[in-house]
Parts: sequence; C-alpha cells; structure tokens
Amino acid sequence: MISVGLIAKKGLEAQKHAKVYRTVYDYLVKKGKDVYVQKHIATTLQLKEYQRFHVAKKHVDLIIVMGGDGTILSTVRRLPTLNTHLFGINLGTLGFMSEIPPTNIARTLNKIFDGEFTVDERFTLEIEVRRGNEVIQNFRALNEAVITQGTLARLIRLATKVNDRTLTTYHADGLIVATPTGSTAYSLSAGGPIMYPSMQGFILTPVCPHSFTQKPIVIPCDKRIDIIVKSEDELINLTMDGQTNMRLQHEDQVRIRRGGEIRFVRLPSESFFDTLRQKLHWGERNEKHSK
Repeated sequence: MISVGLIAKKGLEAQKHAKVYRTVYDYLVKKGKDVYVQKHIATTLQLKEYQRFHVAKKHVDLIIVMGGDGTILSTVRRLPTLNTHLFGINLGTLGFMSEIPPTNIARTLNKIFDGEFTVDERFTLEIEVRRGNEVIQNFRALNEAVITQGTLARLIRLATKVNDRTLTTYHADGLIVATPTGSTAYSLSAGGPIMYPSMQGFILTPVCPHSFTQKPIVIPCDKRIDIIVKSEDELINLTMDGQTNMRLQHEDQVRIRRGGEIRFVRLPSESFFDTLRQKLHWGERNEKHSK
C-alpha cells in the first residue's frame, strides 16, 4: 500500500483530535507513503504544502478514517468506486466499524504495512427510486435504507415484493432494509436480529407494525426488493444510513439490490464477538440488580 488518504470529521472535532491527526500523518510520512489529506486536516495541522484528498475524485490504496461510524458511512457514500481499502481509527462513541482506539497507533499501522491484516468485505445496498417508468434517484448505503412517515404519528402502507412476488403490505411507522453491517444500527433498535458481517442477507424490519405477526425477516441478498408507497397525503421520507434522504410520493417505488463490497482492513486479533461484548456490554450484570 503506497498511497494513503486521510479523512476526519470536520468542525470542532478537528481541534479536539489534532494530536491523533498529527501522529498518523507523521507516521505515514516517515514510512515514505504518498499521503493525501483533506483540506481541514491540513489546516488543523498547519501544513503549508500538502497533497489534497478529494474522496469522490482521488483513488488511493488505503483510506484511514479518523472518526466514528458516521464518518465511515459518509466516506463510503462519496466513493466513486469501491476499489480501495478502509481502516478506521475510532474517535467516536460506539465504533462498530472503526478498528482501533487512538492508542498505540504506530504499532497498529506497523502491522498493517507489514501485511499482518485480514480483509473484511461488507456488501452495500444499491437503491433506486422510481416514479412511474422513470428512475429519479440512485443511492448507495452501507447500513440501511429506511422509509418512514415524517410528521404525524400515523401508520403508512408499504406494499413489499421480493423478486416480483408479494411479501406483504406493511402497516407500520416505517420499514428498514438493512445489511448485516447495519444489523447493529437502527434495525437492532427496532427489534431486528444481529447478523454476522459475512452473512449474505437482507434484514427487513418493520418499525412499530400494526400487526403483531409482521416480524423482522431475513432474505437472501441475491433477491431484489421492491417497496411501493401506498399511503396518500403523508410526508414520507427515504433515508440512507441516517445521512441522506429524499421525500417520496404516492406510488413511488423503492428498488433495493445488493451493491458492491467495501473492503475493511482488520487486525487478525479482532473479533466481531469481542466487539459485541465491548460495545453492547453483553454478559454484564446490572449493578442495581446484582446487589
């Protein structure tokens, strides 16, 4: 890996984490890597001469994302192609996709550039919005696509098909279509199952369904999902990864397929089950009830 791009969240976070940015940047320069940085990182580090990194334009061998899962989701959405590797340094809160905390950075990066890593491939969602016979928008998502009613506390109707075969019409506050990566995000909060990241399936999780029989369902990701808005006069939104959205109209059709794969660089010692225990506190007793 010769060329490396550095990405971080903008705003007040930049000054707060300037020391981490400096550590990573100086390490890469010392290792002789071709380093590209975003403008706000260069400003934070007071770099007078630097190679600017445009996520949507510049291809590099490795992108180091310094931030939380939201920064990674934003990066994935803006990539022109998925032909690169991502590595996350967690400066956020939960950090399911970010690999390491901002400690022992040099030792960790040494392992990566010495080839001591594995590649964790996570598939994305390819989302197409149709109005009549016309495709009006295309999106990419790593976690999920969500259709919800945006203003009043009122159920919406979403006719859902899988490969042109009727699944059901959901009467609910909304519907989440998640990847295994997104199974620990909004879908989990709505009662959906956790899926191992390498599994190949979509999770359909209704949000507060009217019928108790409309439960989350997992279907193979080689299927095509079509969701048609059947409600009228409500404000209905389609949201991708909690970051981009558009308003839907009556009879709009949201078509979801399996997209390309994102390649995350992982340390061999890291385990998804370790992450679940650390982030979700599995197995920990509530101190209030343990006395």
